[in-house]
Amino acid sequence: MDQSILDFCEKVIEKWLQKGASYVECRTEERKTFSVKIVDGVIKSLGSGIVSGVGVRILYKGFMFFKSYSLTEASPEKIVFFEPVEKPWMEKVSLVSIKPTIDEVIVEQKKKFEDVSTEEKVSLLLKENRGIIEDPIKTAETVYEELTVDKWIITSEGTKVHMKIPYVYLSHRATARENGRINESRARLGGIGGLELMSAEKLEKVSQRAKARAVEGVRAKRVKPGAYRVLLDGEINHLFAHEAVGHASEADSAKTGSLLRKKLGKRIASPIVDLIDDGRFEINGIKGFGWIPYDDEGVPTEKTYIIKEGVLVSYMTDRATASYFNLKPTGNARAQDFTFPPIVRMRNTYIAASEPEKALSNEELLEALGNGLLLKGGRGGQVEPLTGTFTFGVQEVYLVEKSEIKERLASTSISGNFLEVLNKIRAVGKEFDEPEASVGFCGKGGQSVPVGVSGVWLLVEKLHVGG
Repeated sequence: MDQSILDFCEKVIEKWLQKGASYVECRTEERKTFSVKIVDGVIKSLGSGIVSGVGVRILYKGFMFFKSYSLTEASPEKIVFFEPVEKPWMEKVSLVSIKPTIDEVIVEQKKKFEDVSTEEKVSLLLKENRGIIEDPIKTAETVYEELTVDKWIITSEGTKVHMKIPYVYLSHRATARENGRINESRARLGGIGGLELMSAEKLEKVSQRAKARAVEGVRAKRVKPGAYRVLLDGEINHLFAHEAVGHASEADSAKTGSLLRKKLGKRIASPIVDLIDDGRFEINGIKGFGWIPYDDEGVPTEKTYIIKEGVLVSYMTDRATASYFNLKPTGNARAQDFTFPPIVRMRNTYIAASEPEKALSNEELLEALGNGLLLKGGRGGQVEPLTGTFTFGVQEVYLVEKSEIKERLASTSISGNFLEVLNKIRAVGKEFDEPEASVGFCGKGGQSVPVGVSGVWLLVEKLHVGG
């Protein structure tokens, strides 16, 4: 980032303080992107670019205002003299105090994005996409993205944080049709780092996973709808923790009326359950896709316990909601880019054992399951935060009898109320499924941010499957 932009932020902060602001935050970003989309062996889009700019937030007369500028527009005069106009829906806010931080975090790439030519990348992606299309696969879609975010967060309180984080993401969707039936699958691969995350072995593995899920699912017999004793894999652990429980645990949602409003300090889950949102999750050298050492207010991130031993102990907060609820800031203020203000967002969210020494291996969980279903690979769904009801797709279903996996069943759905499910968790695993396979982007407030991660397996006493 050009030094002139940093000088620019310092000038903006100084002039807004002179104008009467009680807090000023200047966030600069340079975002380098490369993306490819392939459908049925044909390149549908290919592009790259660099976007850069500045987002400025000010706390002025008790109200928070935000304005963003591209670098071609940025000048202290234009920013200092924008008129902070109060709107009827705005509320006065206060920010919880934090200790100012000065730090720099640069994530290195063992194999840099630019070390592999566009032609070579596209050739590899075409090969994997075309390798998926084999009867009964009728269509295959491949999306590949690289993103490098170079960001400074500078505040009037003295925080000055520089981060440079590279992301790489690959998604395959495959659709199989046979005997009047249709089954769609997906498989993902990604992480924070360079192209070392996209080895030939991993590329082949993820494309074959998408293919196998689609083919086996379209040929398998359907699950009879009903309540089952189930094992959920790490991907569904993350899906449930993020979508069903996590969004209701975001402090802005709790403030306006989620199911978890006014439940702080109350038992809402089995005592063997912890629910965690970790800004610095890393396992076996792999960072979760939602890894951020500082949020977009410059607050250091941490391993945040939302549920501890079954009790709701915290919400995920930014500085304003932390002040409102009299909680500590958890480092969950995130913005899609410099054109958006930060809002409360998740990072790497999962359920873990409250007593790690009592967590079970996957083999022990199968033994504990006895008879039931093993469910693997989520595929999205919907949640009603006010009532806690949810419906999620499941890609792989396996019948388990006497603790042995017997046969593959067709893709299906699961549904229920997340508070009921939290209280029906009977055992928690200790083996994390690979985080590289559970990467994605979460949408909220018109913004999309990278999130993860996979988790351990969960034994649930009763869950509705099919329908």
